[in-house]
Amino acid sequence: MHLRSFGVLLGICFVISSNATKLPKSYEKTPVLIHLSAVKQHDSIGFNVVKALQELIYPKLLTGDLALWEGSDKKKIVGSQNFMAQERNALVPFVSSNDLFIHEYWDIFNKTFTSELKGFSFTGSTKAGKKINYGYVDIQDVSNLLKNSIIPANASGSAEISYWNALHSKTYCCHLVQFGNNNFRTNPRASLQLQYQALQDPSINRDLAKISPVKKIKYKVLAPDINLNIENKNFYSIFTESINNNKQTILNNSVSKHFQTTLLLPWRIDQISILEKWSKYKNIPFQELVSIELIIDKQVITLSSKQLEELAITINLQSLEEYISEKRFTFLLEEINTQEIAPQQSETYYKALQTNPWNKITH
Repeated sequence: MHLRSFGVLLGICFVISSNATKLPKSYEKTPVLIHLSAVKQHDSIGFNVVKALQELIYPKLLTGDLALWEGSDKKKIVGSQNFMAQERNALVPFVSSNDLFIHEYWDIFNKTFTSELKGFSFTGSTKAGKKINYGYVDIQDVSNLLKNSIIPANASGSAEISYWNALHSKTYCCHLVQFGNNNFRTNPRASLQLQYQALQDPSINRDLAKISPVKKIKYKVLAPDINLNIENKNFYSIFTESINNNKQTILNNSVSKHFQTTLLLPWRIDQISILEKWSKYKNIPFQELVSIELIIDKQVITLSSKQLEELAITINLQSLEEYISEKRFTFLLEEINTQEIAPQQSETYYKALQTNPWNKITH
């Protein structure tokens, strides 16, 4: 399957005629090529599959650990040295390239659409404006990586989506550029109609990956020396006391020898950051404590929820998780999923989590 039709179909403008193209009611394992533009992936999608996929495979292309073929026919390997030479001539680095082509097989049978990934083609442009064809990555060589890696997600996205499920969710913005042998040069409208039938037509069922509304929320509880909230003072005080009474827990979770040398001295917590997993049930958010990160003497220690249970911390006659869920202390959001939150935007984003649809958190 060739990429020649890309330049013709990108940004094409045409007048839709009154006569609709007759669409097949069913078809079996038809090879298709779809184009994705990095700049056209909306924030509400929650992830940018173009940017994320390039960043995921880039280190393996540099080392040659992932096969990069000249084309989808897989007749000749590009090789890491040739790949790097192409990138040196590129206008932007490979990971900043705008265009991704996904090779798939589409099938509609009994009014049900299914798809199967075949591979990916990557392109770029030289500084002189000429097209670069980096090559093709076959799905067999990268499927395990896609299944076992979590795709970066912004605040509007979901925190626990694998690349594999993101690609199979079909929630990204795309454009069908080839269907079987049809490159739509004589009838560009057919591209939109076939894509609508496969991905949007309400009369067609779809076997797509479902994305659950789950978010990872990380926030910093402000230290009492920079905040006057009595809850912050109590929280730090009780946590510090518990840590000093259970120093073995810290020793078991630190690779640093620092705590061995200060074992007989009192430890002071300089910062507490909390990581939670939020989910929704009937539009009601539920919070689950994942871990707490402590900074003690400039050393970072992370305690899992299970390790925190062993400390048996209670605050105001409440369990640690119950107390934290009420958030009476003053805090600043640090991250939602993999998106960093600036301190001055913390309150705005926190309110959005409580009031906005979860695919409309970003600003």
